[in-house]
Amino acid sequence: MAHHARSASARPEIPLEQQAIALIGAKLIAFRINRHPEQLAQLIGMSRMAAQLGAISNAEHIQLLEDLYALADEEVSHG
Repeated sequence: MAHHARSASARPEIPLEQQAIALIGAKLIAFRINRHPEQLAQLIGMSRMAAQLGAISNAEHIQLLEDLYALADEEVSHG
């Protein structure tokens, strides 16, 4: 008897909160590498939206903003 691969619909769905965090993480990595101002603006907007939708807590949102601004200041002082 042959074993068939699971169909795409049989895979468990990733919760939206985890998808949001993964997307922010990917964008954060790109910002840490490239340091483009538009990337910072996008991350700030994404973090605000994630907090408003409940994907991240207010404390996590504040910490993320502090970290983003620290990264941006680090670039200014080294650039």
